[in-house]
Order: sequence, then C-alpha cells, then structure tokens
Amino acid sequence: MRPLPDTFSRLQRALHWGMVALIAINLALPQAMGGRGLALGVFPSEAQHIVIGCTVMALAVLRLLLRLTRGVPPEPLGAPRVFRVLARLGQWVFYALFFAMPLSGLLSYYLDDPTARLLHAEILRPLFCLLIAVHVCLALAHQFVWRTDMLGKIIRG
Repeated sequence: MRPLPDTFSRLQRALHWGMVALIAINLALPQAMGGRGLALGVFPSEAQHIVIGCTVMALAVLRLLLRLTRGVPPEPLGAPRVFRVLARLGQWVFYALFFAMPLSGLLSYYLDDPTARLLHAEILRPLFCLLIAVHVCLALAHQFVWRTDMLGKIIRG
C-alpha cells in the first residue's frame, strides 16, 4: 500500500477551486429554467446551465480518478474523531452529488420528468447547499479551532 500524500496536488487544488466556482454559479444565480436563486439580475441561459453542470460532472470524473490513484492527505488527528468520520462521509456525498445533480437536471429538462425535477430542485439542491455550508464551517474549524492547517493544504498545497 502506497503512503498518503502530505498535501493536495496542484491539479487536485485547481479542480477543487474550479468546481467551487462552477457550482457556485449554478446554485446561486437564477436560471432561465425556472429555478430559484439569488436575485442578482443575471439569468444564465438554459444551455449555459446545462454546460456548467456537465462540466462539473466531467471534472468530477477526473477528480475522482486522481483521488483513487494519487490519494488525498489523511484527516488530521487534531480534529475530533467524529468530525474526521463525518468528513470522509461528506466527501463521498459530494461525489454522489457531483453526478446526481447534473444527471437529474438533464432528465428533468430533456425528458420533462417531474420526479427528476423534484429530485433536482427540491431535494438535491438544498442538500448540496447544506453540505457546502457544513464543509465551509468545518474547514474554518480546522483552521481556527483545531489548528490542523487542513485549509492550507487545499489553498497553497
């Protein structure tokens, strides 16, 4: 078994922050598809929304392959064990959402499937937003409460 890396690679960090930006765009901005978002006066077209979602899914494939082949740094021991277990679980839920959100959106849009629409907009979207909020809070806890520098590993490597 190969040893785990001490930090995230440049490519892993670029994929992480690129996906953050793309996901933020698709979650925060109102969509021409009738979705709710922040009223910023910007309405990406349906095509832009779909392209961003498919791009996130494609980047997630690459990110998952890197995770499985290169590995990721271990959870720092400075954090309580329950949070380390939840962090590992949360990472895999993120991966599931990276695929489930675009796929349910595509089914909703192209097949006009009401179940997929409900899943996409009313179940997965709020779950994604909640998971992101928890993820950010825990990253800040790692940095400022437990002082593990886990945040530094994804920012500067």
